[in-house]
Amino acid sequence: EKDTIIMKLKERIKSLNGNLKEEKIKKELEDIETINIELDHRVTKLVTKNEHLKQTYKKLYESIKSSRVRSKEQHDDLIKQVNIKSAENFDLNASLQEKVLVITALKDTLNKLKGKAVVNEAVIYTLLTQSC
Repeated sequence: EKDTIIMKLKERIKSLNGNLKEEKIKKELEDIETINIELDHRVTKLVTKNEHLKQTYKKLYESIKSSRVRSKEQHDDLIKQVNIKSAENFDLNASLQEKVLVITALKDTLNKLKGKAVVNEAVIYTLLTQSC
């Protein structure tokens, strides 16, 4: 009978140990589930934040892209204006050179007609100040 009691006590101890282990495992599982839920919430927040950042960067990229297009258009327009002004200057210089030749020819003709010396300095000075 003594052996039977010892046997029963040993079984009872094993049973209690098993219950303690099960409770410990249940507690650990609950803790893990709680941590998992918290991590899920954090992941959801991060995904939302990431999507917001993607949209923000997309808007910024589109804004920069359109600004670059406008800048290029303005740049091209300014180059076109400079080219037009350069062509106008070239035409004005050509016209000025023609006028100098005409004035020189007229002075020569005037000199021949009058037989007198004509003041050349005033004409040259005027032409030089106009070309600068």
